[in-house]
Amino acid sequence: MGGSIPRAPWQRYLAELIGTFALVFAGCGAVITDRLVPGSVSPVGIALVFGGTVGAMIYALGPICAAHFNPAVTLGFAAAGRFPWGHVAPYCAAQVAGAAGASALHRALFPVEAAAAVAYGATLPRIGVGPALALEAVLTCLLMLVIAAVATDRRAHPAVPGLAIGGTVMLCALMGGPLTGASMNPARSLGPALAAGGMATAALWLYLLGPVLGAVFASRLYELLRDGPEHAQSAPADLVHPRMGANR
Repeated sequence: MGGSIPRAPWQRYLAELIGTFALVFAGCGAVITDRLVPGSVSPVGIALVFGGTVGAMIYALGPICAAHFNPAVTLGFAAAGRFPWGHVAPYCAAQVAGAAGASALHRALFPVEAAAAVAYGATLPRIGVGPALALEAVLTCLLMLVIAAVATDRRAHPAVPGLAIGGTVMLCALMGGPLTGASMNPARSLGPALAAGGMATAALWLYLLGPVLGAVFASRLYELLRDGPEHAQSAPADLVHPRMGANR
Protein backbone atom coordinates (compact mmCIF):
# COMPACT_ATOMS: atom_id res chain seq x y z
CA MET A 1 0.00 0.00 0.00
CA GLY A 2 3.01 2.29 -0.07
CA GLY A 3 5.19 3.15 -3.06
CA SER A 4 8.98 3.40 -3.30
CA ILE A 5 8.99 6.83 -4.99
CA PRO A 6 9.68 9.74 -2.62
CA ARG A 7 6.74 12.14 -2.50
CA ALA A 8 6.13 15.59 -1.06
CA PRO A 9 4.08 15.47 2.15
CA TRP A 10 1.29 17.54 0.61
CA GLN A 11 0.72 14.84 -2.00
CA ARG A 12 0.09 12.29 0.73
CA TYR A 13 -2.17 14.63 2.69
CA LEU A 14 -4.20 15.54 -0.39
CA ALA A 15 -4.61 11.86 -1.26
CA GLU A 16 -5.89 11.18 2.27
CA LEU A 17 -8.37 14.06 1.94
CA ILE A 18 -9.64 12.79 -1.41
CA GLY A 19 -9.99 9.20 -0.26
CA THR A 20 -11.87 10.12 2.91
CA PHE A 21 -14.05 12.52 0.95
CA ALA A 22 -14.98 9.70 -1.43
CA LEU A 23 -15.77 7.35 1.46
CA VAL A 24 -18.14 9.78 3.17
CA PHE A 25 -19.62 11.22 -0.01
CA ALA A 26 -20.49 7.82 -1.46
CA GLY A 27 -21.29 5.94 1.74
CA CYS A 28 -23.30 8.58 3.56
CA GLY A 29 -24.72 9.67 0.22
CA ALA A 30 -26.13 6.16 -0.15
CA VAL A 31 -27.80 6.52 3.26
CA ILE A 32 -29.43 9.80 2.19
CA THR A 33 -30.44 8.40 -1.21
CA ASP A 34 -32.14 5.45 0.44
CA ARG A 35 -34.18 7.90 2.50
CA LEU A 36 -34.95 10.10 -0.50
CA VAL A 37 -36.02 7.11 -2.62
CA PRO A 38 -37.11 4.49 -0.06
CA GLY A 39 -35.72 1.02 -0.71
CA SER A 40 -33.54 2.14 -3.59
CA VAL A 41 -30.29 1.23 -1.83
CA SER A 42 -31.19 -0.81 1.30
CA PRO A 43 -28.94 -1.55 4.30
CA VAL A 44 -27.15 -4.24 2.32
CA GLY A 45 -26.54 -1.80 -0.52
CA ILE A 46 -25.20 0.81 1.89
CA ALA A 47 -22.69 -1.71 3.27
CA LEU A 48 -21.64 -2.56 -0.28
CA VAL A 49 -21.15 1.11 -1.13
CA PHE A 50 -18.94 1.72 1.91
CA GLY A 51 -16.87 -1.40 1.31
CA GLY A 52 -16.63 -0.88 -2.43
CA THR A 53 -15.59 2.75 -2.07
CA VAL A 54 -12.87 1.87 0.42
CA GLY A 55 -11.55 -0.85 -1.89
CA ALA A 56 -11.57 1.41 -4.94
CA MET A 57 -9.81 4.26 -3.15
CA ILE A 58 -7.15 1.88 -1.81
CA TYR A 59 -6.30 0.81 -5.35
CA ALA A 60 -6.42 4.40 -6.62
CA LEU A 61 -4.53 6.20 -3.85
CA GLY A 62 -2.81 3.51 -1.81
CA PRO A 63 0.50 3.83 -3.70
CA ILE A 64 0.57 7.54 -2.79
CA CYS A 65 -0.47 7.66 0.86
CA ALA A 66 -1.03 4.04 1.98
CA ALA A 67 -4.77 4.79 2.05
CA HIS A 68 -5.46 5.20 5.75
CA PHE A 69 -8.62 7.35 5.25
CA ASN A 70 -9.26 6.94 8.97
CA PRO A 71 -7.71 8.69 12.00
CA ALA A 72 -8.01 5.50 14.05
CA VAL A 73 -5.96 3.60 11.45
CA THR A 74 -3.34 6.36 11.38
CA LEU A 75 -3.06 6.31 15.17
CA GLY A 76 -2.93 2.51 15.13
CA PHE A 77 -0.05 2.46 12.67
CA ALA A 78 1.81 5.09 14.70
CA ALA A 79 1.27 3.23 17.97
CA ALA A 80 2.76 0.10 16.37
CA GLY A 81 5.78 2.00 15.06
CA ARG A 82 4.70 1.62 11.45
CA PHE A 83 3.95 5.29 10.76
CA PRO A 84 5.88 8.42 11.84
CA TRP A 85 4.20 10.40 14.63
CA GLY A 86 5.21 13.60 12.85
CA HIS A 87 2.73 12.83 10.07
CA VAL A 88 -0.16 11.82 12.33
CA ALA A 89 -1.69 15.28 12.86
CA PRO A 90 -1.58 16.29 9.15
CA TYR A 91 -3.01 12.91 8.10
CA CYS A 92 -5.86 13.18 10.61
CA ALA A 93 -6.53 16.80 9.66
CA ALA A 94 -6.73 15.85 5.98
CA GLN A 95 -9.10 12.98 6.74
CA VAL A 96 -11.40 15.18 8.82
CA ALA A 97 -11.34 17.87 6.13
CA GLY A 98 -12.31 15.32 3.48
CA ALA A 99 -15.19 13.99 5.55
CA ALA A 100 -16.45 17.46 6.45
CA GLY A 101 -16.22 18.55 2.81
CA ALA A 102 -18.29 15.56 1.70
CA SER A 103 -21.02 16.30 4.24
CA ALA A 104 -21.00 19.97 3.28
CA LEU A 105 -21.55 18.96 -0.33
CA HIS A 106 -24.42 16.71 0.77
CA ARG A 107 -26.04 19.76 2.33
CA ALA A 108 -25.78 21.56 -0.98
CA LEU A 109 -26.94 18.69 -3.21
CA PHE A 110 -29.68 16.85 -1.34
CA PRO A 111 -33.10 18.10 -0.22
CA VAL A 112 -32.74 19.25 3.37
CA GLU A 113 -35.67 17.18 4.62
CA ALA A 114 -34.29 13.87 3.35
CA ALA A 115 -30.72 14.54 4.46
CA ALA A 116 -31.72 15.81 7.89
CA ALA A 117 -34.04 12.84 8.44
CA VAL A 118 -31.01 10.52 8.43
CA ALA A 119 -28.70 13.13 10.03
CA TYR A 120 -26.66 13.33 6.83
CA GLY A 121 -25.63 9.72 7.32
CA ALA A 122 -24.34 10.26 10.84
CA THR A 123 -23.78 7.27 13.10
CA LEU A 124 -26.16 6.93 16.05
CA PRO A 125 -26.28 4.03 18.55
CA ARG A 126 -29.43 1.94 18.69
CA ILE A 127 -28.14 -0.05 21.66
CA GLY A 128 -26.85 1.03 25.07
CA VAL A 129 -23.85 3.31 25.39
CA GLY A 130 -21.55 0.62 26.83
CA PRO A 131 -22.43 -2.03 24.22
CA ALA A 132 -22.17 0.55 21.43
CA LEU A 133 -18.70 1.62 22.55
CA ALA A 134 -17.59 -2.00 22.83
CA LEU A 135 -19.04 -2.93 19.44
CA GLU A 136 -17.28 -0.05 17.69
CA ALA A 137 -14.01 -1.04 19.38
CA VAL A 138 -14.37 -4.70 18.41
CA LEU A 139 -15.37 -3.98 14.80
CA THR A 140 -12.47 -1.56 14.40
CA CYS A 141 -10.13 -4.07 16.00
CA LEU A 142 -11.08 -6.67 13.39
CA LEU A 143 -10.73 -4.14 10.59
CA MET A 144 -7.35 -2.89 11.83
CA LEU A 145 -6.05 -6.43 12.19
CA VAL A 146 -6.75 -7.00 8.50
CA ILE A 147 -5.27 -3.63 7.57
CA ALA A 148 -2.08 -4.26 9.55
CA ALA A 149 -1.70 -7.66 7.94
CA VAL A 150 -2.04 -6.50 4.34
CA ALA A 151 -0.42 -3.05 4.68
CA THR A 152 2.60 -3.64 6.92
CA ASP A 153 3.54 -7.23 6.12
CA ARG A 154 5.84 -7.68 3.16
CA ARG A 155 4.36 -11.12 2.48
CA ALA A 156 0.97 -9.67 1.46
CA HIS A 157 0.44 -9.51 -2.29
CA PRO A 158 -0.10 -5.95 -3.64
CA ALA A 159 -3.43 -6.99 -5.17
CA VAL A 160 -4.84 -8.05 -1.80
CA PRO A 161 -5.38 -4.84 0.26
CA GLY A 162 -8.32 -3.36 -1.63
CA LEU A 163 -10.30 -6.60 -1.63
CA ALA A 164 -9.41 -7.59 1.94
CA ILE A 165 -10.01 -4.21 3.55
CA GLY A 166 -13.04 -3.29 1.45
CA GLY A 167 -14.56 -6.70 2.15
CA THR A 168 -13.95 -6.35 5.87
CA VAL A 169 -15.61 -2.93 5.92
CA MET A 170 -18.60 -4.41 4.09
CA LEU A 171 -18.94 -7.39 6.45
CA CYS A 172 -18.60 -5.25 9.58
CA ALA A 173 -21.17 -2.82 8.19
CA LEU A 174 -23.60 -5.66 7.49
CA MET A 175 -23.29 -6.89 11.07
CA GLY A 176 -22.94 -3.66 13.02
CA GLY A 177 -24.64 -1.12 10.80
CA PRO A 178 -28.14 -1.64 12.22
CA LEU A 179 -26.79 -1.35 15.78
CA THR A 180 -24.26 1.50 15.77
CA GLY A 181 -23.81 2.48 12.14
CA ALA A 182 -20.52 0.51 12.13
CA SER A 183 -18.45 3.64 11.81
CA MET A 184 -15.00 2.24 12.68
CA ASN A 185 -13.74 5.67 11.64
CA PRO A 186 -13.81 8.95 13.63
CA ALA A 187 -13.68 11.07 10.47
CA ARG A 188 -16.58 9.19 8.89
CA SER A 189 -18.71 9.98 11.96
CA LEU A 190 -17.43 13.51 12.51
CA GLY A 191 -18.24 14.88 9.04
CA PRO A 192 -21.96 14.06 9.07
CA ALA A 193 -22.25 14.99 12.77
CA LEU A 194 -20.97 18.48 12.03
CA ALA A 195 -23.58 18.83 9.30
CA ALA A 196 -26.45 17.37 11.34
CA GLY A 197 -25.75 18.58 14.90
CA GLY A 198 -28.10 17.53 17.71
CA MET A 199 -28.00 13.88 18.72
CA ALA A 200 -25.27 13.12 16.21
CA THR A 201 -22.83 15.40 18.01
CA ALA A 202 -23.97 14.22 21.45
CA ALA A 203 -23.10 10.62 20.56
CA LEU A 204 -19.94 11.52 18.69
CA TRP A 205 -17.57 10.65 21.55
CA LEU A 206 -18.48 6.96 21.11
CA TYR A 207 -17.23 7.05 17.55
CA LEU A 208 -14.06 8.91 18.45
CA LEU A 209 -13.04 6.71 21.37
CA GLY A 210 -14.21 3.23 20.33
CA PRO A 211 -12.42 3.04 16.96
CA VAL A 212 -9.18 4.46 18.37
CA LEU A 213 -9.13 1.90 21.18
CA GLY A 214 -9.83 -0.95 18.77
CA ALA A 215 -7.28 0.17 16.18
CA VAL A 216 -4.44 0.70 18.65
CA PHE A 217 -5.07 -2.68 20.29
CA ALA A 218 -5.19 -4.50 16.94
CA SER A 219 -2.05 -2.84 15.58
CA ARG A 220 -0.09 -3.85 18.65
CA LEU A 221 -1.60 -7.33 18.52
CA TYR A 222 -0.41 -7.87 14.97
CA GLU A 223 3.11 -6.91 15.99
CA LEU A 224 2.96 -9.83 18.43
CA LEU A 225 1.62 -12.17 15.76
CA ARG A 226 4.13 -11.19 13.07
CA ASP A 227 6.85 -13.81 12.60
CA GLY A 228 9.65 -11.28 12.79
CA PRO A 229 10.73 -7.72 11.91
CA GLU A 230 12.17 -8.88 8.59
CA HIS A 231 8.59 -9.16 7.30
CA ALA A 232 7.57 -5.66 8.44
CA GLN A 233 7.32 -2.37 6.62
CA SER A 234 5.86 1.05 7.31
CA ALA A 235 2.64 2.36 5.77
CA PRO A 236 3.54 4.09 3.44
CA ALA A 237 6.58 1.90 2.98
CA ASP A 238 8.82 4.77 1.85
CA LEU A 239 8.41 6.98 4.93
CA VAL A 240 11.45 7.15 7.18
CA HIS A 241 10.91 6.40 10.87
CA PRO A 242 13.56 5.73 13.54
CA ARG A 243 11.90 2.51 14.68
CA MET A 244 11.23 1.14 11.21
CA GLY A 245 14.13 2.35 9.10
CA ALA A 246 15.80 -1.05 9.03
CA ASN A 247 12.59 -2.60 7.76
CA ARG A 248 12.23 -0.44 4.68
